[in-house]
Amino acid sequence: MLTDLERKVLSFVDEDEVVRWTQELVRIPSVYRPEKGEAEEPAARWVEKRLKEIGLETHFEIVVPGRPNVIGILHGAEGGSGKTLMFEGHTDVVTEGDASQWTYPPFSAQIVDGKMYGRGANDMKGGLVAAICAIKALAQSGVKLGGDILLGAVCDEEGHMLGIKHFVEQGWADRVDAAIICEPEENHLCISQKGVMWVRVVATGKMAHGAMPLTGVNSAYPMAELLVRMRELEAEQIRTHGKHEFLGQPSITPTILRSPVHGEPQNNVMPEQTEVILDIRLIPGQSPEEIADRIRAVADEIHAQDERVKFDVEVIEARAPTATDRDEPVVQVLDQAYRDLTGKEPVYGGVPGSTDGTILNSRAGVPIVTCGPGDIYIPHHVDEWLGLDELIEATKLYVLAAMRFLGVAEE
Repeated sequence: MLTDLERKVLSFVDEDEVVRWTQELVRIPSVYRPEKGEAEEPAARWVEKRLKEIGLETHFEIVVPGRPNVIGILHGAEGGSGKTLMFEGHTDVVTEGDASQWTYPPFSAQIVDGKMYGRGANDMKGGLVAAICAIKALAQSGVKLGGDILLGAVCDEEGHMLGIKHFVEQGWADRVDAAIICEPEENHLCISQKGVMWVRVVATGKMAHGAMPLTGVNSAYPMAELLVRMRELEAEQIRTHGKHEFLGQPSITPTILRSPVHGEPQNNVMPEQTEVILDIRLIPGQSPEEIADRIRAVADEIHAQDERVKFDVEVIEARAPTATDRDEPVVQVLDQAYRDLTGKEPVYGGVPGSTDGTILNSRAGVPIVTCGPGDIYIPHHVDEWLGLDELIEATKLYVLAAMRFLGVAEE
């Protein structure tokens, strides 16, 4: 049940402003296009301006040129709990693709029938703005929280997650007791995430004429054998680890296959090198290190069959899967806040992909819940959209979560 104080603070949520600010941010294209000198900085500057207007302690940190992190802190009352709750979002968006395929211009943030259309509206400028507006409502209400709120608007989530890695490396995560990742999950409480590994495997033989294959060493056949073995490894991992309640089964998926790796392919030239990229999705219980060792072992076994074939196995990126217990305070707070705000049972789930929360949890030990507005299946699609009702609901949910997780020291 909502208290009178909670209702009072919620009354400071300006719903029109939440929508308007989301439109403003969506209308700032923040696709990373280094060849055009375009990145997240204009969007990050917009966030910085809003945080300063609210009166937050604000930090603007350049991760790489044109790609900054923005950090804002709303300080609680002195002598409070000393805890810090983080709201986390990213300012980069994926490419809009062919703009002519969109019903409305991709950066117009046009509203039709209660939906805002635009690249990044769903993933995840809506969630980021909801967090900013929740913090503004708390600040304007005059309520003094028992701890601090830290907002992190970071760069490069859609790429190599340079922003959140920089955040952790700079020590910001050391002060965070729990984090709400504001990614689009229809305001479900997602307490697990798949891990991801990208592994590059290159088989090297000897180039030769296709009519005289015995004068060389074909790299394609040993790579084909390795791919068959990867399918077997995937099946073994599924048998061993089963199907996760929210995430389903693990997978090993070849996504890029090149042969030759360099130069022009020709019908009568046997390739010296063949390369594959493996997209590996992990569920709790699996270890990225173990999987990498298994891939190397397979490569070594194939090499032992013909020592003329050399394999190079490189782990490009590895992010462990995450799982947050339902008894964690941040989960309990969101659960009850959702019930009291909506009168409905919260829906629990998992994130099939990987978010910045993966880094916060695996590298800094921060308990995370992914919970934000937006249809789960629409990110990266043409005609990406965000439901305005969910946007407002998320803003109010974040207000309650902050008050209950940090406690209220004074009005």
